[in-house]
Amino acid sequence: MTAYQDLLKYLQETDHLFSAGRLLQWDQETYMPSGGEATRAEVLSTLAKMMHSRATSAQLADLAGQAQALAASGDETRQIELVHRDLERARKVPSRLVEEMTRATSLAQQTWSRAKKDRDFKAFQPFLETVVKLKREEGSLLAPVGGTAYDGLLSDYERGMNTAEWTTLFDELEAELPALVSEIVNQQKPTNQRLDGVSGLKGPFPKDAQLEVCRKLAAALGYDFQRGRLDVSAHPFSETVHAGDSRITTRLDESELTGSVYSTLHETGHALYEQGLPEDLAGTPLGIYCSMSVHESQSRLWENLVGRSEAFWQEQWSVLQSAFPCFASVSQADWLAHSHRVAPTFVRTESDEATYNLHVLIRFRLEKALVLGDLEVADLPGAWNEAYQKMLGITPPHDGLGCLQDVHWSAGLFGYFPTYTLGNLLSTQLYHAAEKAGSTSDRPTLLNWLRQNIHTKARRFETPELILQATGEKPTAKYFLVHLRKRYLG
Repeated sequence: MTAYQDLLKYLQETDHLFSAGRLLQWDQETYMPSGGEATRAEVLSTLAKMMHSRATSAQLADLAGQAQALAASGDETRQIELVHRDLERARKVPSRLVEEMTRATSLAQQTWSRAKKDRDFKAFQPFLETVVKLKREEGSLLAPVGGTAYDGLLSDYERGMNTAEWTTLFDELEAELPALVSEIVNQQKPTNQRLDGVSGLKGPFPKDAQLEVCRKLAAALGYDFQRGRLDVSAHPFSETVHAGDSRITTRLDESELTGSVYSTLHETGHALYEQGLPEDLAGTPLGIYCSMSVHESQSRLWENLVGRSEAFWQEQWSVLQSAFPCFASVSQADWLAHSHRVAPTFVRTESDEATYNLHVLIRFRLEKALVLGDLEVADLPGAWNEAYQKMLGITPPHDGLGCLQDVHWSAGLFGYFPTYTLGNLLSTQLYHAAEKAGSTSDRPTLLNWLRQNIHTKARRFETPELILQATGEKPTAKYFLVHLRKRYLG
């Protein structure tokens, strides 16, 4: 074997441990009995220790050094560059902290799920306080010279963008979006008043029927059920255990259908990206996605640009009608208008295209304040409600629809939320480029364009370069704003 092949073997064997951890995490969020909570946290902690040991070992550094001296292609050079980068990042965080964080987030996620259902923030508060404390420590270790702990955490999700740059992006969107949302809401009032009287839109939508509909819609986008599955969880998510095994989940509500439908389309977008990554690079740093912002661009593209389009529902309308008798009184035009309804709402994952970034903006500012110590965990519910009232003009009636609605903070994913917004912007930019190339005529053609321009590129480039290559432009918000005005204001 060559030095590079030895390196790949080590990396792929390390990823086998990560695969086991990902499967256990998925099981924890779906089927694990509650009696297994404490032990599962310990199991995951032990695995995390083993994974961290391999990810920081002298053997890995030696293999990378040997391979670097003999690198024979651009891919080999990039692979080794990523190995060194990931190795440097992993060595900044001690094994003790990795174990503590894994244990704490496992317990926090399980407690969060119950607390959300019970609308009981007090039960979750001490667990979140522990996670925040540990994330502050981790962020400080990862922070660039002169940067903050939050800068350090942000770097895990979108390399090269710091707090100041994210702040500028959100400030620019805040200057545009509230007025645009208000204009759309006012224009939609007559239509929404009429839709409020369409009884079929209120269900009932039996859960078994919803899940079957969601499976059909995921398959219609191109999701390969021979290499994936769909289940139910408290918060929709996508997880790839390893190549050939993708898992997505959705959330079901018998009185409301758009939540499960669009959550499924969103998570399917994530899974399509994972299923399109080059299998010959699986289990290596080069073989994964470019960044979380690019990942989110895929989920938002399929959810909104495709899933809320008239063409999609012309093809899929019979799927809904045959599944739900209540839809006998609902027209295809009613459903499409219902899917385009813009209004301030409490739940981010069920929000419309126009207000979505405002939901993310609120979370960005709150998590930044938590990490930097400007907001205490105990004060989070009040700060959340105040932010929603100021930004969207609504106040959550309880914490289940407020600060307990997202799983991210219980899972320690501080710094992830901003990528939703950049991904949202990139989705419209990518769709525009595909449209210019004549690749949006049908879903297989669009998926093929994304495979060629995004998925198979894996982690060969950083986000700005990948988007420049795919669209001919650097990342920009202009296509997103044009899309909103065209779809909602004509």
